Amino acid sequence: TNLLIGINAEYGGALCYLFISGGFILGFGFNEDIVCADTKDQSKTNANVSVVRQGDEHAPLCFIQLFLVYYFLLASFLWWVILNLTWFLAAGLKWGHEAIALKAKYFHVVAWVVPAILFTIICSTKAIDGDFQANICFVGSFDNAALQFYVIGPLILFYVVGMTFLGLGMVSMCSVRHELHTTGKKTDKLETLMIRIGMFSVLYSIPATILISCFLYERFQRSKWEVGYVSYCLSERPGACDAEQYSGDFVADPTQLTFNLIKYLMMLVTGLSTGFWVLLSFKTVSNWVKLLKCRSKTSETAV
Repeated sequence: TNLLIGINAEYGGALCYLFISGGFILGFGFNEDIVCADTKDQSKTNANVSVVRQGDEHAPLCFIQLFLVYYFLLASFLWWVILNLTWFLAAGLKWGHEAIALKAKYFHVVAWVVPAILFTIICSTKAIDGDFQANICFVGSFDNAALQFYVIGPLILFYVVGMTFLGLGMVSMCSVRHELHTTGKKTDKLETLMIRIGMFSVLYSIPATILISCFLYERFQRSKWEVGYVSYCLSERPGACDAEQYSGDFVADPTQLTFNLIKYLMMLVTGLSTGFWVLLSFKTVSNWVKLLKCRSKTSETAV
């Protein structure tokens, strides 16, 4: 649909989640080979042991996966902000479709360049690290500062700006609806649009809220998890956490696995709402109908 119609504020988010899911599928296909690297155990037998990558500059697949997941996660949030902005411009400031379309190039610059700048900074500072539970390379899996400045900070900023534009747009639509009711004009189309926008906003904002909350929970709980792990290593038998003897059965927080599963789900589930937004759009259906009619006419002409 993006190839047929072109990338815009309505369809940009759905395209981003296609690439995000591709990053997770890449991790599933390569298992731990992307997020882990073999190294020598200097303390014992000099045997090969597998460790999670942290700032590894010799892992091209890890950088590709980071690009797919991190870059397009930020881009999806920005496209949601831009979508809310266009609703506000149309409903609140009474901009026409042509006036909004003229600003499309600036929307593209913001949506694609801002994540690219952050991605470049991450690569240059080697803030990339592996998340062995999801087999993805991401930011801040071991570094609270990186998680705070490269993930939590931008997402909260985009979320607040997007919700602000959404709120202003809904207030403007309610005002327009009241004016139409006062003058006795029909409001069926406007109400339908408001319902669609409201449903999409709920389907997007709830997962986004939970995702940001998960990152915040991880930020403030990680020190507790790390202290618990060190205490376990010191209190158990000697060498309990050595690469050769560690059983991997230690759990710092019983809810950690559930928490991580929720976080990964929230990173992906928003793609469903954006996908349905594309599929249920009149513009999408009409353009596909036109394409199929053209192909049908071409086939009949050829026969």
